[in-house]
Amino acid sequence: MPPNRLPESVGTLYAELLDQAVGLERLEAASGALPGGPIAKTVHGRRYLYWQIRKGDRVLQRYLGPDAPELRADIDRRLGAREDLATDRAALARLAAMAARGGALRETTAVAEVLDLLAALGLFRRGGVLVGTQAYRCYGNLLGWALPAASLRTQDIDLAHDLAVALASAEEPAPPVADRLAGAGFLPVPGLDPREPSTSFKVRGRDLRVDFLVPARGAATGSPVQVAGLGVAAQPLPLLDYLVDEPIPAVVIAPRPVLVRVPRPGRFALHKLWTAARRPASEAAKARKDRAQAEALRELLAAERPDDLEEAWTALARHPAAQRLVEREIRRLAPG
Repeated sequence: MPPNRLPESVGTLYAELLDQAVGLERLEAASGALPGGPIAKTVHGRRYLYWQIRKGDRVLQRYLGPDAPELRADIDRRLGAREDLATDRAALARLAAMAARGGALRETTAVAEVLDLLAALGLFRRGGVLVGTQAYRCYGNLLGWALPAASLRTQDIDLAHDLAVALASAEEPAPPVADRLAGAGFLPVPGLDPREPSTSFKVRGRDLRVDFLVPARGAATGSPVQVAGLGVAAQPLPLLDYLVDEPIPAVVIAPRPVLVRVPRPGRFALHKLWTAARRPASEAAKARKDRAQAEALRELLAAERPDDLEEAWTALARHPAAQRLVEREIRRLAPG
């Protein structure tokens, strides 16, 4: 067994933690709108489930997720049982503590509290995807490996938004993201143009920062845009659509574990190589960190999950210029 593999018992604990966290999120989403019932809607050719409740003359709908048999079965099972949410939360905390004692990566208190705030606002189930180093920190626990510590350090939280899910959840009132962040000590970071809304929030005197991102149209970035269902503005970035398409759930290990969505690890690795190749010389340190994260994931996936890399490479073919850049990076990093 390689020395950096987590114990099998930790992997089993994490899998159970993830399963219970996903189920609890669905139950909490539905119970917030009870009484009522689930309905399905088609948005841009994709079906989504909502919980619908009638209040007088008004019909309210709460977005639950993409329509899938497992989602329907889970909703039916968990709503039928009517389990106590506080009891479920305590069970999650116990599983997370056990996994951490076994060697799983535990998140810092400051970052975990911010992620919990964002999750409580419903941003992850509304299409929010954790990207950047905070996503990378999730992959070790998710894949069962202790990733290199030098590539794990950051206090930045980058939240990208899947526009398809944002559109599907737009009928819900936008959560008060800016107000809640302000209550936690975050101040808006002014942009280059003071007339444009801020897409970043930072705690004064600390490195803790939250950036909101959204896929750009075409290859160029543009002015910040208001995203339906998000409640704040986001900065458009190229190739972000590739990164956040079909994200996967992950649990951030903390005293109060947080369910998030992260990119597929193969796509994350290739996107990091693309990002590194495009950084200017003034960001050489960041480029080295990008490449270190990409190579650690590529090595792990090549050994144990080669299909993940193949899927990521096939999807990248829809962006020929980016694929050529990534291919050049791979050749440059190849030994010999």
